[in-house]
Amino acid sequence: MTTLRNIGRLWSPGEPVRSQVEVVIEDGRIAAVQPSGTAAPGMDDFDCRGLLLTPGLIDAHTHPLYLRPRLAEVQRRSEGVAYAEIAAGGGGILQTVRETRAAGWEELARATRRRLQGWRLSGTTTAEVKTGYHLRVEDELRAVSLLTGLRAQEGLPDLAVTYLAAHELPPERRSDRAGYVQEVADSCPRALALGARSCDVFCDQGAFTVPEAQLILEAAGRAGLRMRIHADELALTGGSRLAARLGADSADHLLRIGKREADLLSRAGVAATICPMTALSMRALPPARELLRAGATLALGSDHNPGTSGADSMIPVIYLAVSQLSLSVDEALTAATLGGARSLRLGDRGALSLGMRADLSLWAADHEGAFGWAPHLACLASWKEGRRLSAA
Repeated sequence: MTTLRNIGRLWSPGEPVRSQVEVVIEDGRIAAVQPSGTAAPGMDDFDCRGLLLTPGLIDAHTHPLYLRPRLAEVQRRSEGVAYAEIAAGGGGILQTVRETRAAGWEELARATRRRLQGWRLSGTTTAEVKTGYHLRVEDELRAVSLLTGLRAQEGLPDLAVTYLAAHELPPERRSDRAGYVQEVADSCPRALALGARSCDVFCDQGAFTVPEAQLILEAAGRAGLRMRIHADELALTGGSRLAARLGADSADHLLRIGKREADLLSRAGVAATICPMTALSMRALPPARELLRAGATLALGSDHNPGTSGADSMIPVIYLAVSQLSLSVDEALTAATLGGARSLRLGDRGALSLGMRADLSLWAADHEGAFGWAPHLACLASWKEGRRLSAA
């Protein structure tokens, strides 16, 4: 049993803020939230020094398994070159695919582990992590195994592994598009057996069509994988509507959707996972307020990837949601905690309620308003299922 003492302010989504309290953790769960000084002293107690405690942050969309970022591409896009033009010239995702295929597996594991340690140090206790930079089914399945292996390592956030073999059409399969789509669909049971929780498809202009995405996602659902979809980021091609028809867990990006698509997602219970860092790099804004008005569950993702977002922390993502997407601090923090849990269908985290996992983060601030003021707010300590990930 551990008691987090002297919490100046405890924030949890949808609940009144509580002051001068302590949290008792037992067997990795929240056993009590009570006035300060209630519990008897214990050896493992932690003094929160009157600061702010929140649920651990949940990053609902990341691509961490690659070798190096595409920095020259970032410069070109900053000069106004469109992503579609870069991709048509062999850049973009396919450049990372070439480099990832050429790398050794241990080298990839080390690079990915280093990135995930950044999440650990910045208050993220759960992260969704995708494959998608090999685009050969056997290697994509091995990537699932790599990420599943990292999930078991001490000191890293909990990892929800997503199988994204349909991230882009492999260049060597241009003449066999239907064959590759079917191969990905047929491999879904193996992805599940190797530890994947979900299957994702990049359904958008220049990537996979709605019928192709539907074939893969329906096969994933039959295999027991949960369904996620990159939808309507580059153009309004119907990915969000497909997510609603299939009852997917989440539709992600959503830069081109309107009120009709927002309403469909809300009615279908599909979470809307938006990625402000990537959106701003593409000079676009996701319709966050429209989605909230429609009643959709909103989640936030860093979209960490080698081309459009180098964020290894949810803190600047929350800051941008407040400063650029017109969300309140409470709305942005809810999207980064309970919204992320709902996007990933993880019902045991995202809030500081009795019986929930003790996934917690302590901040160098005495008020949650700091998330709308400080894009590099320091996390002083975090706990995953009651075990400390980082120390003050």
